[in-house]
Amino acid sequence: MAESQPASAPSLEYCHFSGLAGGGMSALAQYLRFSGQRVSGSDRLFDSDPENKEAAEKRTYFTEHGIGVFPQDGSGLTPEHTALVVSTAIEAGSPEILRAQALGIPVLHRSELLSRLCADKKTVAVAGTSGKSTVSGMAWHVLESGGLQPSLITGANLPSLQERGLLGNAYVGKGAWLVIEADESDGSLTRYLPEVALLLNIEKDHQEVSALMPLFRTFRAQSKRAVINQSDMRCLGLKRLGDVFFDRSSAAGTGLKDLVLNDWGSTFALDGARFELSVPGRHNVENALAAIALGRTLGISFDDCARGLRNFKGVERRFVRVGEARGVTVIDDFAHNPAKVRAALETARALSAKGGGRLLAVFHPHGFAPMKLMGRDIMDAAAAALRPEDRFYLPEIYYAGGTADKTISSADLVDHLNGIPGVPRGAGTFLKTKAAVAKALAAEARAGDVILSMGARDPDLGAFAANILTLLESA
Repeated sequence: MAESQPASAPSLEYCHFSGLAGGGMSALAQYLRFSGQRVSGSDRLFDSDPENKEAAEKRTYFTEHGIGVFPQDGSGLTPEHTALVVSTAIEAGSPEILRAQALGIPVLHRSELLSRLCADKKTVAVAGTSGKSTVSGMAWHVLESGGLQPSLITGANLPSLQERGLLGNAYVGKGAWLVIEADESDGSLTRYLPEVALLLNIEKDHQEVSALMPLFRTFRAQSKRAVINQSDMRCLGLKRLGDVFFDRSSAAGTGLKDLVLNDWGSTFALDGARFELSVPGRHNVENALAAIALGRTLGISFDDCARGLRNFKGVERRFVRVGEARGVTVIDDFAHNPAKVRAALETARALSAKGGGRLLAVFHPHGFAPMKLMGRDIMDAAAAALRPEDRFYLPEIYYAGGTADKTISSADLVDHLNGIPGVPRGAGTFLKTKAAVAKALAAEARAGDVILSMGARDPDLGAFAANILTLLESA
């Protein structure tokens, strides 16, 4: 990661974003642009694969909204720029950082920029190792339904905002409140001083729990008040007098009633208000209860919370039904750590069981360092969720560039999975390329089966799931 310069806070009048296409970076760029600032940026995705459909669509969107797009070679930076914004993925010797240094332009880490934006608002910071994007989206809808006209900065796109002509991960409202997704993976969690901390869970993800706990302690200490998942003992250990709680069956002291889990959503009641979710799975009920507890903390009625959650239409690549062909349902999901993988597998398994079919799952590992840290834990989670008839595929680890120790392979992870007691011989399969996995899934699938594709970081994963559907249709 490039270190930011220790100079006094630079002006945000004209920022250039190195890594513009990323979820968190694009949200910040849009927020500044929608707030009236000048913005430009670059991304190696645009440079390396200009024919990529997603890249082309994003480039067009940025241009149409007044965000200049340049090659990631430093040519987009000018003496007019007041700051260069970088993410953890941008290395210190990148051309744009060198260009900024030559021009005397301050370098800001994206979390530094986000913390400055938060200082101007009453901020709700959603934190935890799983569920942040979904709960941020739910929380924003609850606050909007409650009349607070909130702003939003998150890492994943909301279809409900895309229906308003936006990319989906940023919104500038007229009110005092801002909902953000507070990331712990790069240690930046401690930069935020929120009005309300919403603590979801603390589990291994990018770092060991022992390394994460000091970050969450500091984060909680810097928050004025908190909404806490009392079923997560690590989160509960951070509680203070006056905090509000939720868990799998309650929100702000009110118990859940009449829960019905459907194939693609759920219904339940709280204090006489009827709730309808358009996202499936028991874990999403808990996510909704987190957003409801936040709403009650801010004085929003249960009825208004229910209306806000009815307006929530999910999050891009969070258990999205891509389509169905030959009686086979294809689902795309962002799951990339043990807890998320297990939740996605359990939800898809229930769906396949209802149709009398199998679950054919593929996990796309991203990054050699993350797989060394938690790859085997992900395989353990898969082993706990799979039935004997289910199958689990892995292509090779996705490499996004930069320096990496490549002494682990997906083949090693599959060997670990197949060696777990109780896992049928050959349940896990390693195929080197995504194309080979897609062909194998299409050939293996039969009516009633569910194909679940899981993974993060790789920008082609949405296209991968769509390609499986195409292969099924043409078979």
